[in-house]
Amino acid sequence: MKQYIVLFITLAALIAALLIGCTDSAPTGPVIGFGNSTVTKYVSIGNSLTAGYQSAGLYKSAQLYSYPNLIAQQLTKAGANIGTFEQPYWPDPGIPDPLTGKASRYVIYGWSGTTPLIGPIGEALTAAAPENAGTVLRPYDNLGIPGIPLAGFMDTTGTYQSPPLGRDAILRWTSNAALGKSVFKQVATLKAMGHTPDLVTFWLGANDVLGFAISGGTSPNAPTSPGIFSALYTQALDALRNTLPNAKIVVGTIPNVTSVPFFTTVNPLLAPNIPSAYYLRYQKHGVTGMSLDSTKLTEANAPLITLKGQAYAALLGQATGKFWRDAAASLGYPIAAVLATQGATLDTTKPFGFHPQNPWPDALILDVDEIASATNAVNNFNSTIATVAAAHSAALVDFNGFFNNVKANGLVIAGEKYTADYIAGDIFSLDGIHPSNRGYGIVANEYIKVINASFGMNVPLVDVSSLPKLSAPLYKGGNGKIDPVLPFGAFNSLDLLFRPSIQ
Repeated sequence: MKQYIVLFITLAALIAALLIGCTDSAPTGPVIGFGNSTVTKYVSIGNSLTAGYQSAGLYKSAQLYSYPNLIAQQLTKAGANIGTFEQPYWPDPGIPDPLTGKASRYVIYGWSGTTPLIGPIGEALTAAAPENAGTVLRPYDNLGIPGIPLAGFMDTTGTYQSPPLGRDAILRWTSNAALGKSVFKQVATLKAMGHTPDLVTFWLGANDVLGFAISGGTSPNAPTSPGIFSALYTQALDALRNTLPNAKIVVGTIPNVTSVPFFTTVNPLLAPNIPSAYYLRYQKHGVTGMSLDSTKLTEANAPLITLKGQAYAALLGQATGKFWRDAAASLGYPIAAVLATQGATLDTTKPFGFHPQNPWPDALILDVDEIASATNAVNNFNSTIATVAAAHSAALVDFNGFFNNVKANGLVIAGEKYTADYIAGDIFSLDGIHPSNRGYGIVANEYIKVINASFGMNVPLVDVSSLPKLSAPLYKGGNGKIDPVLPFGAFNSLDLLFRPSIQ
């Protein structure tokens, strides 16, 4: 009997211990906070990726999920007293398309059977300036300037700050010159006004290769040279470190263009539309008029059709010069002037894309040499970023390695898989370049991980699953890819985004 009593007591103790272990009590671990560091002011510097661009537009319901705003929210949760993280909010539907004056953002506006119809729908604008422009009387905390290359950080000439696309309104250099006519001067002005940043994220350089790639290597016709990039990046971090000697600075590498869906979506969709007896005839870099270069889009190291080219895929084999008419309209030139640049060998009465005299345009494709140019530029830029960051005691986020891995293997968060596929992967928005809401949450977490590891902090990660998904479940074809219907002239606004200035 005594043995049974002892056994009963032992079992009771064991059950109690197990029950205690199954409670919702938080596990023992690092305490959320900043360790021996402090954060009282956070500023983010960058381009459209930093501004919160989504689906070819800048608008409040997307800006709320910019990665800097998400980082600021997590800093506040960890106990930072940074106040309101100020961003220049454009009320929906956002900023105008420079070509139409209507909202530039892309939406899923309808369906053709099970295929999504994607594009701008001509929404009328509700505001010409950020809604808080009159209430924030200092530089914004989010200094993401759409379209600027690395040179735009120190530039004071207005080359990279001119309207449209919201650049001048973010810096307010035309309406309030006292705030400073460059991104760097905005940072210096914050310090002069008593808002000294002690945490800075800096993500510039992508546009030094992306403008080349987006335009199919036509505008500009080459990435920024490695030597110029190195000089500019060193100048930028010199200026930041000298102005903010005690700040915690975090920089990011540049993803390779071949890891984003703007360049990876169309090949598997278009290849089945090339008859077995035909090749896609296309213009290589710098070629005008007739071209003898050809591809099936399925060979190893094939050229890449850009997402903008998807709008013209249905015209293959037709006697058409639709692309050239659209190009003329986007530039405001007579069609005859544009055709004249192609010379007498271009003949739009021939089958588009299947005949050497009416080839697929250079502006809609990255050929093998252009892919190599972009890849080499990214590798050179990232080598510079790593070297200069180390010399200035700045922490480094390897976004190139991260997005290459996502493209190869996907990413699982809370049991849900994210990929680099167009739309269906739920990392990229409708323009195939800028992240979605959840994509920006993923970017924010990569920053936070490095911030925690580099500065001894324990800032909680963004709950990516709580962020809004892209708005509609989409049909995927037999190859598992989204096959969208895009408007002719699709993403002309993106072409303009990556040009230095628009007069």
